[in-house]
Amino acid sequence: MNQKLTKFICFLTTAILLCSCSPKGGGDAEKADSPAQAGTQTEAASDGQSPAGEGTASWRKTEIQKPEGAVHINSMSYLADGTLRINSSDAEGQNPAVWDSRDNGGIWENAAADMSLASGYGYHYSADGSLFIYDGTKLSISAGDGTESKSVSVNEEEMISDAAMAGNTLAVLVYDQNSQFRLDVYDLGSMSCRTLENKEFSKYLSSQSMGGIALDSSGGILYLTVGGTGELTIARYDLNQDQLSYLVESEEMARLLNPEEKNGLVNPNEQILLSIAVNDAEDKMVLRMLNPANSQTTLYLCEKGIWEEEKTASEGALRIYSLYGGYEVRQAASLFQGLHPELEVSFETGYTGEDGVTLSDAIRTLNTELMAGEGPDLLILDGLPADSYAGKGLLEDVTDIVEPSKEKYFYNMISAYNDGGKIFKLPTAFSVPVLLGDEETLAAKNRDELMKVFQKKAGAGIPFITPKNLAGTAGSLFITSDILGETVDEGKLADFYKDLEKIASQSMSDDERQAMEEYDQMTHWAETTYPSGGFSPDLELYFGEAQAGVGRISIYEDFIGILAVRREKGLSYQYLNREKGNYFIAESVLGINSTGKNPEAARQFLEYYLSGEAQETMRFGDFSIIRSVMEGTDREKYISENGEFIGGISRKDTDNPEKIMNTYKITPDELQELITFFEGCSRPVRDDAVVLRKVMEQADACLFEGKDPESAAKDVCGEVNLYLSE
Repeated sequence: MNQKLTKFICFLTTAILLCSCSPKGGGDAEKADSPAQAGTQTEAASDGQSPAGEGTASWRKTEIQKPEGAVHINSMSYLADGTLRINSSDAEGQNPAVWDSRDNGGIWENAAADMSLASGYGYHYSADGSLFIYDGTKLSISAGDGTESKSVSVNEEEMISDAAMAGNTLAVLVYDQNSQFRLDVYDLGSMSCRTLENKEFSKYLSSQSMGGIALDSSGGILYLTVGGTGELTIARYDLNQDQLSYLVESEEMARLLNPEEKNGLVNPNEQILLSIAVNDAEDKMVLRMLNPANSQTTLYLCEKGIWEEEKTASEGALRIYSLYGGYEVRQAASLFQGLHPELEVSFETGYTGEDGVTLSDAIRTLNTELMAGEGPDLLILDGLPADSYAGKGLLEDVTDIVEPSKEKYFYNMISAYNDGGKIFKLPTAFSVPVLLGDEETLAAKNRDELMKVFQKKAGAGIPFITPKNLAGTAGSLFITSDILGETVDEGKLADFYKDLEKIASQSMSDDERQAMEEYDQMTHWAETTYPSGGFSPDLELYFGEAQAGVGRISIYEDFIGILAVRREKGLSYQYLNREKGNYFIAESVLGINSTGKNPEAARQFLEYYLSGEAQETMRFGDFSIIRSVMEGTDREKYISENGEFIGGISRKDTDNPEKIMNTYKITPDELQELITFFEGCSRPVRDDAVVLRKVMEQADACLFEGKDPESAAKDVCGEVNLYLSE
């Protein structure tokens, strides 16, 4: 199977699993939990509240409340009578249910719908309520009596991306062996198939990264959009006339989803547009969106009309800024806005990667605003030069907010992040990079000692680490090193690149190195994985496929996997590069702009966030700095007095018990061990997004392009040291 198709299948499979299952621990499963819904929130196209020009019809978006117990929405469609139908499952991906709403999501009722076919991917319904299901390669249509009356299959190197059925038409969107989308249209009477050959439509299809389709109730009008972000449009294709037009142009779609608009608390750069449903009048449509960070699907009703400008009394505005997006704080901001309707809350994202603005450009723009006294009120400092901001007096002292209740927090991390002095930077979540292996491996207190162990264990028949663990290992070794100080030390960085070459040479063959995909390399790790996720090496250690591993403890599943390896293999864990302190990664670090326009509102939000109310309402990915939240999150799910059996984990489908890692709940003693481990954290990693990305880019150049380490280190320092000195 070609590599592009393999990548697409992996992505599509991930999307399917995220939509229909809750995240599971172990292996490469997505490390995130699903927050509860934050309530109904309305955002109007253009100017955040008012339409794009007086008297001009525009789209207005409103979040739809899901039925009680419906956590994941797996499919949706409009029936011929205007009823909106969805198929849902619970948090564990179980208990499928079909719901109907005759008022576009206001009131939901259980539908008397056909569910006769077995499905692990959700049920789909035509405009007349007929059931069909599909997986990657086959689509089946129910005859209504429990039998499969008709089916459609695709070739081995093809994938069914989406499908819709209405009238006498079945439309199937296929990702073909040429790494392109193709639309197959079937006549349900004869099951004859035609492929659309309209050049304009074919050009539109060729530009898509992942498609979602819908049909009107007659089956004569096809709607199609991309799944993802960027310049989104919703195309309208007349199947009878072979004519392409647009239901929603890119500019209008951007106004619907643009997070920079007023009150824009939903960021499309953090959500994937999975599918659409459009009513026959074409004045209402529903968007089904997925947030990859927490596996949560959200429904939005979009209505077209001429809207009067909504005016609300406001006592001020609170501007919250994140370089990347800051999902947890964004959701807390949404809850905070609901508690304080008199206060206008906006959320701004500095870097999206899609508008031509580089990461360093975004930071420079923010720096200019801060120095001019025009910056946001509250900053999420992840990836930003937080130490520089504190040193220049740009961050407000919040010691008086934290100190009186210091016993409530992992105060050791808060104190360490502020060099033991006044508190200007408040980490609200954290994870800990760890070294996994035998006693000799864990005795290594720095990279030099680890390399000696590595050289001693070379030639043992299995790699020291696996190729998939290479990117995370490289990144974690860098952020827990002393290479980055006020500037990057060129000599130390060159030595670091030489050590990476030694590790890579022992971890993979030349053929494996040449075939390694970009998304397994270090640049991708720095751009998309750090700090919110990573590779879990516990299964490789359990199955004897590696001698050591570098991972993170960020959720209970990580610790459960480590305990299984310790129990069965006698291997354990230790802080990584602990010679100069026990490193931790501070995430969702908050700081108040000392020159902001609304410092009181910023302090009020910070106090709300630290109360734990937001975290108790939502389920967060990484451990919270608030002890009660960290210890209370999913306690019954992961912790028990006797450490009951949870289940088995394997990377492959197998009935061989030797290929399954058994996992058990955490006992109270083991929980105390973990808490004590966290209490021992004493040194934050240096977190600068610009530096990290440049270092990892040149690491890839060394390992995969043959660049010499000295030249790579020189190129890094020539660029980032100038940036650091600004």
